[in-house]
Amino acid sequence: MEPTPTTQATVVAYWNAVAGRYLELFRDELRTKSFDLEVLTDFARQLPKGASVCDAGCGPCGHVTRLLADAGLHPVGIDIASKCIELARYEQPPLRFEMMDMAAMAFAKASFDGLVSYYSLHYEPKNRIGVILAEYARVLRSGGSLLIVVKQGASEGWIDDPMGSDVKVYWSDFTSSELRAQLEANDFEVTRAEVRDPLPDEVAVRRIYLWAKRSPRTEEI
Repeated sequence: MEPTPTTQATVVAYWNAVAGRYLELFRDELRTKSFDLEVLTDFARQLPKGASVCDAGCGPCGHVTRLLADAGLHPVGIDIASKCIELARYEQPPLRFEMMDMAAMAFAKASFDGLVSYYSLHYEPKNRIGVILAEYARVLRSGGSLLIVVKQGASEGWIDDPMGSDVKVYWSDFTSSELRAQLEANDFEVTRAEVRDPLPDEVAVRRIYLWAKRSPRTEEI
């Protein structure tokens, strides 16, 4: 892969182009991914009923937002691509979905008790991850819960679309140690980390699951 720059416009263009195909492939993915379902369900259980939660990078399925709502939470799904928001609203009425950038959300400081980032960091260059995690910290309340799920690796750059379109996609994968360092540098305390092997029908790389708590900032102590 070539580590050449990407922009938010290219991310938007990619997702607007492939959102329908992604929906076809992953609409019901949690039915066959028992580990992921358990992880998400456990995350939801750790929050009080009615807690406010952000599904950052909800995609066109909105299925994680739906799971959080079904668990008795008050979620909002966000995505940078208009097609993803359009499809998520159609798939998951009457849940709330808003179009916005994960790195510059239109929410007030300390708006949420929890935030889920389920495979949503992969489409960002690694030099933006710190900015995104700082924004996660900004919108989370002190002690708020964060769950990040990513594919394991150490590369970034342009690749052929894994879903088979003729659109190139900028892809970043991560190691546990680099994400942990980024989290700790942005007011998070990592509380749990797990890795699972790929399922037979998945891309053959391991998956990383990181749980973290939003630490108090100096001005809040």
